[in-house]
Amino acid sequence: MTRYSMPLAAGSGASVLLIIVGLAVVAMLLLLFWRGKQRVRRRPEPPRPGQPRGDSWDTPDTPDAPDREGPPGSSGRP
Repeated sequence: MTRYSMPLAAGSGASVLLIIVGLAVVAMLLLLFWRGKQRVRRRPEPPRPGQPRGDSWDTPDTPDAPDREGPPGSSGRP
């Protein structure tokens, strides 16, 4: 065996240990993801802001709507 041809694989005892550690890490990540989803789901919805100037529109059907005579600068006649 030369200096550059060392075995790259771990021994059988170490490989079983690495598989167990890998499975534990995957299980922990899945658990943390699930818990995070639960926390977000229980969080209350933020209040919705009102529309800016939402009450500034007057419809022609309202009795207190001002009379409109056309665009500024026009005499209002055809």
